[in-house]
Amino acid sequence: MNSSDGRTASEVEAAVSEYHSSRARYIRTVTSDVEKRLMESIGKRRAPLMEEITNLTTLAHARFDAYQTALKAYGAKAPSRVTAAGLQAPGPTERMIGGIDKLYKAALKAADEYNEVNAIIKKRRDSLDEVDKKMREQVEKYGHDLIAQLETPAGLEAAFKRDPLLGRAHARMLQAQAHVASIREGMK
Repeated sequence: MNSSDGRTASEVEAAVSEYHSSRARYIRTVTSDVEKRLMESIGKRRAPLMEEITNLTTLAHARFDAYQTALKAYGAKAPSRVTAAGLQAPGPTERMIGGIDKLYKAALKAADEYNEVNAIIKKRRDSLDEVDKKMREQVEKYGHDLIAQLETPAGLEAAFKRDPLLGRAHARMLQAQAHVASIREGMK
């Protein structure tokens, strides 16, 4: 291979690289436009979920504080029944303390209320994650469809109309490839 062939090969590589860079930029641009529109429409579904999660989180903090207060009150009367393992019912000796059953039931109720709010928060977060997952899937599908479109002559032509830089890069790549092909043909 002589020096003009090396120069031509590097020109082809540069042209191909430029085309692929332009193509990637075009795909990112179009996909980000779609993603923005999807975010706006999905934002309408996300906003109420986010607001509900915020409100539920505030409620969970209040219920956690109530639970801690009930645990402290119960723990003050029956310290051996409030452990790291959890809340235990009063034993026969603790039952002799006045109001211990009421304190225990209050602590159990506070724990249930706190756990109930946390379960709802988890469900809402799962719903939010599902909305986000669907959006990502839609954007990815659109990206794959766009790439498949660029593989067709009609899709490529539409892309050139939308992005003239992509059209010029494609033309330079085809020109460089044709030039190399003509040189190789002349060498035969």
